[in-house]
Amino acid sequence: MAKISEMTQLSPTMAEGLMVKWLKQVGDKLSPGDIIAEVETDKAVMEMEAYDNGVLLAIIAKEGTKVKVGLPVAIVGKAGEDVTNLIAEANAKLAAGAASAPAPVAEKKAEPVEVKSPLPPAKALGDESRRVEAKGGDEADTAIPVSSTPTPKPPFPKGGRGDSRTGGRLLASPLAKSLALDKGIDISKVAGTGPEGRITKADILNYIANPKAGNTSSSRSFEVREEKKIEISGMRKVIATRLHDAKNNIPHFYLNLEFDAEPVVKMRAMLNDDLKAAAERKKEKADTVSINDFIVKACSIALARVPEANSSWRGDHILEHGRIDIGIAVSVEGGLITPYVRNADRLSLIEVHSEIKVLAEKARVRKLKPEEFSDGTFTISNLGMFGITSFSAIINEPEAALMAVGGLVEKAIVRNGAIVAGKTITVTLSCDHRVVDGAVGARFLSEFKEIIEHPYTIIR
Repeated sequence: MAKISEMTQLSPTMAEGLMVKWLKQVGDKLSPGDIIAEVETDKAVMEMEAYDNGVLLAIIAKEGTKVKVGLPVAIVGKAGEDVTNLIAEANAKLAAGAASAPAPVAEKKAEPVEVKSPLPPAKALGDESRRVEAKGGDEADTAIPVSSTPTPKPPFPKGGRGDSRTGGRLLASPLAKSLALDKGIDISKVAGTGPEGRITKADILNYIANPKAGNTSSSRSFEVREEKKIEISGMRKVIATRLHDAKNNIPHFYLNLEFDAEPVVKMRAMLNDDLKAAAERKKEKADTVSINDFIVKACSIALARVPEANSSWRGDHILEHGRIDIGIAVSVEGGLITPYVRNADRLSLIEVHSEIKVLAEKARVRKLKPEEFSDGTFTISNLGMFGITSFSAIINEPEAALMAVGGLVEKAIVRNGAIVAGKTITVTLSCDHRVVDGAVGARFLSEFKEIIEHPYTIIR
């Protein structure tokens, strides 16, 4: 008997998927485990499997369609079955699911408010005195003083064109003022068409389109530039939600440390020379390690020495992890993803390098599996390759700490009592204060500094 196949939850945080490509077509035979389609989740492009034996009788969710988890994507059954009614049912469910998505919240207008200047009456302050009275609303009047000398109020009819000056003050709506300020327009050069000649948003837009139409000539011209609307991807939605929750839920504090990078730079150069020589002897392509590989390995050793930093807040208890799984933040199109190097403390430096290389490549082509980017214990984010010297990052919940790594800086340093040319790197540890106290965070960084400044301990 034919049945509806639904969108599968392919990652722990997936709420909907984008049908990228159908790998099976109507009429193809299916068996459990067959890959039927490629689906873009919040983290990666993943493969959706068939769960039933049969024939693909109909495709409900076309390529390019976003489908919530649990909604119909296809119909599977026996060859020749009449599935007309089932197709109608599936299409109705898919349409109902799309219609149930929350509508955008309408922007609220400001409540009317009255702002009064704390200054004494104008006559007591002389010609330089200023007073502003404002009312809320997009097109409410705002009085802007332009001269201390009162002039007669011109009798502009409602909607008539005038110079928008009333009683020595310029009338303009708050929206018009804001738009003029944003576009760099001298609002006094704009002709008002609102009641009593006040300047409205439409007047500003007209002035932008034709500056010479203003009632005062202007030497400046303004170009109307097209704005671009960028649709939010599933990945960006999840990133936004997770970072918002993490920043609100976790009491962050930050610790900075600058370490002498000269030893690790020299050790890396020596190791890479050896790797290149070995590759040449085997007539293979040389694979070289990076400073980031040393940092990840040093971090894993420091976490083993200070396990309190390798923990998570669990509401009614703190979970100190027995494993050390270090996440590497990787920038991909549309956002950021963090694959994990599992049991990093038990891997050699070369093994750490190989794992990072494989995971980063899979991340960039959106082929990571859920188990490769979830359930870690600590994260490292490195922006040194972009010239960033130091920065603070948001903790990857539910982890209790994240280390942000800056770039290599050449500077004068004091070594053995003498000022010499040196190289340093600054790291910033973001800590969850519910789990990691200042002393614990400082102890972790102290261990990390000791290890990274004596890198022979990393490769021995």
